[in-house]
Amino acid sequence: MGNVHWTHRYRRVDPERVTPLALGLVAAVGLIVGMLNAVAGAGALLTFPLMIGLGLSPLAANVTNCVGVVPGSVAATIGFRKELRGQGRTLRTLVPPAAIGSVVGALLLFVLPSRVFTYAAPGLLAAGAVLVLTQPLLAKRLRSIAPHRNKPGLIAGMAANGAYGGYFGAGVGIIFAALLGLFVTDDTHRMNAIKNVLQTTANGVAGVIFCFTAPVNWPAAIVLAAATAIGGPLGARLARHLPATALRSVIGVLGLVTASTLMLRAF
Repeated sequence: MGNVHWTHRYRRVDPERVTPLALGLVAAVGLIVGMLNAVAGAGALLTFPLMIGLGLSPLAANVTNCVGVVPGSVAATIGFRKELRGQGRTLRTLVPPAAIGSVVGALLLFVLPSRVFTYAAPGLLAAGAVLVLTQPLLAKRLRSIAPHRNKPGLIAGMAANGAYGGYFGAGVGIIFAALLGLFVTDDTHRMNAIKNVLQTTANGVAGVIFCFTAPVNWPAAIVLAAATAIGGPLGARLARHLPATALRSVIGVLGLVTASTLMLRAF
């Protein structure tokens, strides 16, 4: 029994099931995930099922994934430093509500039944993907509204999606991208850079909490962290060279795929 870790409300996890071969698979997938998260934010579509396949419980898979992708998000954000120049005011407005929401979401993970966000996640992601794909039309409509009427909705959206990111987080970057596209008037690539900062905030704040309160599988988390840290900057370079329409299409399509996958898993 001494080699078995507890996993809160879920079944226990035997760390010996995460073999060196399995960790090699985590590294390979993590490289791709680091790139995906930098471009769109749908990496959890790959890592969450992988962690489940390694024998981790849903809770352990969720928190291990959250902790493991943070270095990749940080690396991707550094890769977007050129696009982040002059964005200080926007970040000071958007990061705090996203961070507060992430704290709330991380704490809710230990309070609410897991089925709550399991059922809500597909709808949220699908809505976010549709918003990204239709962003030019919707943004034009919203820009006709006075800016002060847009700001409360944007801040509320940041907090709500931060909570979602702290609780589960699959596609959190896609929803951040959708919100930015609707409420912020800026170049698509600059908004993608802001999206990465917000994604890093949501994952990072929750990840710190999980390090001390949740059953993180550290071998898997460390390997995933190293791999995403390599993939993140590569994804930033790729995103920078994608035309705005292509970038929106990639984000939107990945969002719909992620939503469909989660819906099939939930129902």
